[in-house]
Amino acid sequence: MTDGIELRPHRLSKGAQNAYVALTEAAIPPGEVMAAPVDRSQIAEQVGLSLGAMPWEARVGTAVLLALFNWLALFRFGRPFSRLSMDQRERWLHSWVDHRFAFPRLAARALLILVKPIHLANRAVQAQLAFATSERIIEPPSTPVSLPPERVVSSLSGPRTERVQVVVIGSGAGGAVMAAELAERGIDVAIVESGRFFSAEELGRDPLKMLRETYLDGGATIALGRPGIPIPIGNTVGGTTTINSGTCFRTPDRVLDKWAEQGLEVDRTALDAAFSRVEQRINVRPVPPELLGGSSHVIAKGCDALGLEHGPLKRNIGDCRMSAMCAFGCPRDAKQSMNVTYVPRALENGATLYTGFRAHEIIKENGRARGVIARPVGGGPALRIEADRVVSACGTVGTVPFLAKNGIRSRHLGRHLTIHPAGKIAAMMPYAVEGWLDTPQGYGIYELFDEGIMFEGAFVPPELTGIALPYVGREFTQAMERYQNLALFGLLVSDGPNGRVRRGIGGRAIITYTLSEIDLERMRQGLVMLAKVFFAAGAERVILPIAGQEDQPSLDKALAALTGPLDPWRIELAAFHPLGTARMSTDRREGVVKPDLMSWEVPDLYVVDGSIFPSSLGVNPQLTIMAYATMAAARIADELS
Repeated sequence: MTDGIELRPHRLSKGAQNAYVALTEAAIPPGEVMAAPVDRSQIAEQVGLSLGAMPWEARVGTAVLLALFNWLALFRFGRPFSRLSMDQRERWLHSWVDHRFAFPRLAARALLILVKPIHLANRAVQAQLAFATSERIIEPPSTPVSLPPERVVSSLSGPRTERVQVVVIGSGAGGAVMAAELAERGIDVAIVESGRFFSAEELGRDPLKMLRETYLDGGATIALGRPGIPIPIGNTVGGTTTINSGTCFRTPDRVLDKWAEQGLEVDRTALDAAFSRVEQRINVRPVPPELLGGSSHVIAKGCDALGLEHGPLKRNIGDCRMSAMCAFGCPRDAKQSMNVTYVPRALENGATLYTGFRAHEIIKENGRARGVIARPVGGGPALRIEADRVVSACGTVGTVPFLAKNGIRSRHLGRHLTIHPAGKIAAMMPYAVEGWLDTPQGYGIYELFDEGIMFEGAFVPPELTGIALPYVGREFTQAMERYQNLALFGLLVSDGPNGRVRRGIGGRAIITYTLSEIDLERMRQGLVMLAKVFFAAGAERVILPIAGQEDQPSLDKALAALTGPLDPWRIELAAFHPLGTARMSTDRREGVVKPDLMSWEVPDLYVVDGSIFPSSLGVNPQLTIMAYATMAAARIADELS
């Protein structure tokens, strides 16, 4: 399922199938250990499913890139890529991957992101890697979370009109908390969610399947710009909290101080109380020592050698067993995300959840918000929900086209986007790291925290390691054969408002973003420190996220690569925390919502998600969103009761 409807695989032509298979064989040739042949039918089936989860624009773009890659080989070898010898295929692939211009490199990367994970997900391949969880049965929770069926509506037999006091659009960190807090205060609430609920027995067991089904557009959401940056967004009951790594930070004081200087004074006593309430409800605590290992131990060793401040991070966890699949949904319901905490709590207190429905129109009476009209994502009869208050919790990206369609004309809507650009370094260690025996984002380096640079642990299963490693051909196979020796750690930077979200054709969000020189310098500073830490821990070599300068066998060479001019087109980044597109302000000329989160333009319309923040937070934002939702819910409940 994606967007609440069943996925339909994209049909590939025979020529496209041949090209994808040939690309996989060239990118991952057999080695001494990892020698399982490419499964042609698996490649065709899984590529079709991945493309089927993407928006049509991405499918068309991918088809064009594949055609160019396949047929341009005619000019060099006299035959298309799919018909070349293995040696010729590798040479052609390397000519794109190592090209001095950005377009061939980025095109090859886009195609490899499709095929590398598919081959590495093959059980025969994983059996040849020292990946302990490949055959381990993940223990299910003793009492799986389920939603009361009488409170969940996933289809309609005909048009329906409902009446509630508050309708909440979205069930992530903002929407779920808002709904639960209101319902517990006796307010009649409806939740409209485009995604569906995934049970623990579905989550975390098949990363590629979960990537297609629980991520918006199959994980293909990208900020276009310099460089292009993927921004994974959840599309499930629970929103992105279902597929994030659970890291929980309070808003740093330096950020609140900055807002106060700009005239947005926050009641810190109320905010602290909200933080405490949320932390208690989702069991926020430092990751205990028994749940740390893998890359966390490598980083601790390096930091101790350099005298750097480091330690466990706080996460919302319960009965964690280190399945290390947080980014694909917790298979034990141990991560206390919204799908297992606040959403069930809302329904238990009388709220109704409409899954697979997308809100299209805000009902207005005398200029005030008075409900929404929603429809099933796959098409069907309209759902009209009349209400006294409307809460948009569609997320920083989704909020913009929804509000723009419904008459919000503020020049600030969609602007001021921050995303926390994130980079990573992989390191090959001379000993077994077994990175899967760790808690993802369970450990951090705090040395540069006050400078807006946050280091957080990382782990990805073999399927996604293929994306993290920049190699192709024999180099890639040799690196994967030492998978158990790989350590991986990441960092994010507190960025400026360098992006924008616009409403595109059909109401889709178009994201643009340009990495500033200041933020590029912060990224360099973080990568330098991370390289030093890895080599202090005994790394044989590090793999930098810089095209053409990835493999660095010594600290001196790594620092030389990082001290020269950094080309944004050559650095490989991701981002996980879009913020700021409907920012709050004390002046309607400077923002989209008031400090109480009600729209300046449409009374009784509230926005409660990451879009409200007037600057980057510099930390994972889910806890801050939840605290603001807690305070807003209390105000709305007081008004309505």
